[in-house]
Amino acid sequence: MEKIEWEDVQRIVLSGFKHLPYSAYVLCRFRPEERAQKKKWLADLAKRLTPVLPDPERKTHCAINLALTASGLQHLGIGEPALNSFSMEFLEGMAPPHAPGAPIPRRTNILGDLEASSPEFWDWGGWDEKANHVDVLLLLFVADETSLDQLIESEMDAIHGVADGDPIVLKGHLFPDTKEHFGYVDGLSQPKIEGRPKKKNKAPEKGTSGIRPGSEVKPGEFLLGYLNERRARITTRHGRDIRRNGTYLVFRQLEQDVPAFNAFLSDVAKNLGETEDWVAARLLGRWRDGVPLVPERAVANVGCSKNDFLYYYEDRAGLTCPIGAHIRRANPRDSLIPDPVTALHLSKMHRIIRRGRPYGQRWKPNDQERLGEKAERGMLFIALNADIAGQFELIQHSWLNNPRFNGLYAGTDLISHFSGGESITIQSRPANLHIPRPAPFVRVRGGAYFFLPGIRALHDIAAS
Repeated sequence: MEKIEWEDVQRIVLSGFKHLPYSAYVLCRFRPEERAQKKKWLADLAKRLTPVLPDPERKTHCAINLALTASGLQHLGIGEPALNSFSMEFLEGMAPPHAPGAPIPRRTNILGDLEASSPEFWDWGGWDEKANHVDVLLLLFVADETSLDQLIESEMDAIHGVADGDPIVLKGHLFPDTKEHFGYVDGLSQPKIEGRPKKKNKAPEKGTSGIRPGSEVKPGEFLLGYLNERRARITTRHGRDIRRNGTYLVFRQLEQDVPAFNAFLSDVAKNLGETEDWVAARLLGRWRDGVPLVPERAVANVGCSKNDFLYYYEDRAGLTCPIGAHIRRANPRDSLIPDPVTALHLSKMHRIIRRGRPYGQRWKPNDQERLGEKAERGMLFIALNADIAGQFELIQHSWLNNPRFNGLYAGTDLISHFSGGESITIQSRPANLHIPRPAPFVRVRGGAYFFLPGIRALHDIAAS
């Protein structure tokens, strides 16, 4: 097993900071001049970044991590030879430039960022480069709202001298029940990095071996410089490589239309003669409290882990957990090909670590939206991966947005932002249920590809 330099890795790779429920994501662009001042800002910030070690269990009162776009690295003096060592997807960006009248960029099509979710309409990171360009992402986590405002103000003062215009501040918040706006418990089924620091005195969950099936993944799937599931290593050039101990960070602002989703659940439940919770569970693959449909809920309630399950032997036909359910698309486990052992290994090559949080207030049936005032709410989605194309983009394009996923003939994922006209398939006997889906419940409001460097690399960049 490879030894990982955890003291050089930013802590968000291993921690979702659940003990720090208030968060802010500060997006800004650099001024084109004053490189020396940018490096001074970076040198000061690098001293305050939160690493994994020395103590991964230490309950800090706040946490700060930093990620940069390709243009952000350029502003800090990273030259073309070093920059070209990064992946094409990172260099091209989530929303490549689009000239009026020209074909939609390939990456926009791959991600399904079309129509209402087109980068043309994004609040940040989109095609209007002058207005939406982003170089820097600061990730801030604290225990309470007052402390968050103070930390935001402090970091805004620090970056003021090098920022071009006012930064965008997006606030996230973990709710006490850990549910997102559609009402599902979130943050389950995270992959575990092989060689991670072990938590002290943590016993395995009842009914499990302590390691979830397919969940322990080679470090190179998430950190550059280490072996991945293909026994390959991304990096290194001779000498110091600024990519080592870093990872790519995908950030997307996804607005959720909760009233429309709830109305859809109600209509489908009435038409099928089922409860809304039954329908919601078939869309996700879990009940709203996080208990999976596989194994059966009755079994799962007898001390079984919420992640200790596979599909091939338990539910190959999707009669318990529909094949097109969100968690089955996002992580097919052992179900994609006839050989379950090989399928499970292949799935491990396409895992991502999710660190997203909801934003906006929860919807209530009697709130002002009933009077036509629509509040903004959704998910600030974050994915960490060493291979954007083979991990995040593959999941998005080939699994979530694919009507032909795993033998299906129609339909996309619950959170797909494609236009209406699709249907959702629920496996049943004697015939499958095909449910027309209206307009998407999710809309992309912004996004970008970032690199989350190792802390030593940031010190090196600041000093060069």
